[in-house]
Amino acid sequence: MSTIGGEGGRPGRPPTRRPFTFLLDERLVERARSEVGEGDVVRSIEAALAAAIDYQLWVREVRSGERSVLS
Repeated sequence: MSTIGGEGGRPGRPPTRRPFTFLLDERLVERARSEVGEGDVVRSIEAALAAAIDYQLWVREVRSGERSVLS
């Protein structure tokens, strides 16, 4: 499986944010490459990662009371 993400931070220093690892099904990635091409696959993965990160930030803000669930 392909992974995107990692531990973050420098050795000896705690990471500045919580690391995430995203697992991609290699068969689906290869199928997408053959159907739509490498560029569209990369853009789709980038968009999905950005949406996942935005969602995590929204959840964190709602939990801390910085943001309403409705906003």
